[in-house]
Amino acid sequence: MIGPDKKHQRKIPVKLAYLVEVTALISAHSRMLIEQPEQISNALLGDYYIQSRNRFNRWMRDLNDLENGVTIRDPLHMFGLSPRFPPIQSITEQILINDLLNRVWTVILVACDVHRRENRIQPLAHNVYQSQMTVRHKALSVCMGNSSMKPEQLVHIEKLRAASERWADLLNCSLMATYDLWDYAFDSTRAREFFNDRFRNERLSADNSQVWSLILAGLRHSFPDNDGLAAPLHDDDRMITRSVIDCVPGDTQSMAVWSLPTIQKSHRA
Repeated sequence: MIGPDKKHQRKIPVKLAYLVEVTALISAHSRMLIEQPEQISNALLGDYYIQSRNRFNRWMRDLNDLENGVTIRDPLHMFGLSPRFPPIQSITEQILINDLLNRVWTVILVACDVHRRENRIQPLAHNVYQSQMTVRHKALSVCMGNSSMKPEQLVHIEKLRAASERWADLLNCSLMATYDLWDYAFDSTRAREFFNDRFRNERLSADNSQVWSLILAGLRHSFPDNDGLAAPLHDDDRMITRSVIDCVPGDTQSMAVWSLPTIQKSHRA
C-alpha cells in the first residue's frame, strides 16, 4: 500500500502514457460498475461533463491558433507540450491518448443505461463523446496540414491513431456484444472479430488476472512512456480521470493513478 504522502507523490512525474493503464483499470471493473445497485451520482456525472467541456474548449482554441499560425503562449495551455516536438504533435498525442479513455468510458456509461433500461446518462455521455470526436478530427486535420511536422512525426501520429483505435475496439468488444453497442466501435467488423476470437467463451472481468496481465503488457508496448508520451499529464486530464475513477465502486476509488508511475492502490490523499 502506498501511503498518502503528498510531498512524496509530487516528486513522481505522471506521464501521458499512464492514461492507457487507467483505461485498462476502468475497463477491467466495467461490469462491477454497470451492475452495481446504486446509480452513478449526478454530481460525478456533472463533474465529468464540465471538466470535459473545459478541456474541449482549451484544445479547440489551441488547434484554431495553430491552424492560423498563432503561437501558444498561455502557460496553462503550454503545460504538457514537449519542447522537443511541434506543439501540434503534443496536442494530437494528448487527444489520441485521452480518446482511448473517452471511448471506453462512453461505452460503459451507455451500457449503464441499457442495463437499467433508462435514458438517464446516455445524452450526457454522447454529448462528451461527440465533442471528443470533433476535436480528434480537428487535431488530425491540423496535424497533417502543419508544415512544422516532419514525415517521421506524421508517421508516429498515424501509428498512434491506429493503435488507439484498435485498443478501444478490443477493450470495448465484450460490452458492445453484451449490450449491442457496436455503433461505438471504430471498426465494428474488427471489434466483432476480437470478441469472437478472444472473449466469446469467457467473461472479460477484473477476476481474469491472466488476461489483464497480457492486456497491460500489450498496452505498454503500444504506448511506451517515452518521447511525446512521456510529457506530464495536464491538470484537466487529472480531474477528468478522478471523476471517472470516483464512479467505480469499491477500493478502486482510492487509486492514485495521476501521481504514480504504475497503477497501484493507495489511500486517498
